[in-house]
Amino acid sequence: MKVIDNYLGKNNHSILKNTMESNSFFWFYNPTKITFSTDLFNYQFSHIFYTNNSINSDYFKILKDLLEKIKPLSLIRIKANLNPISHNLVESKEHVDQPFKCKIAIYYVNSNNGYTMIDGKKVESVEDRIVFFDSDVKHYGTNSTNCKNRMVINFNYF
Repeated sequence: MKVIDNYLGKNNHSILKNTMESNSFFWFYNPTKITFSTDLFNYQFSHIFYTNNSINSDYFKILKDLLEKIKPLSLIRIKANLNPISHNLVESKEHVDQPFKCKIAIYYVNSNNGYTMIDGKKVESVEDRIVFFDSDVKHYGTNSTNCKNRMVINFNYF
């Protein structure tokens, strides 16, 4: 696991964050995070930038600076997650993103008291931070309790 702060720099990060926080950016409701659950707080909003070997979003271009720095050989999926605030931190189920070995990067769009737990190590949600790890490492994320939402972008790639 490798964590890097100030990954894009203030200006490039602000453009990305402002776009994703705007009322013209599309978020889509998912009734579950990882697996089906009757828990009322097991939901999130997501935006699929890339899937099934193709660009899936008109907003894909806002990832240009991130992709130039990550330098993937091939993309599998790029998905943004928005987890709304609640009174308590809600942990999602521990999981792996893909059934095969690849690389994972999680980019933190905003700062909040949520986190990602990766192989027992906590990575706090700090805006413009990125964490890299292998896809066979189990992880899970949370929402936040100190701001309206927690936003991350999850990259699966080779």
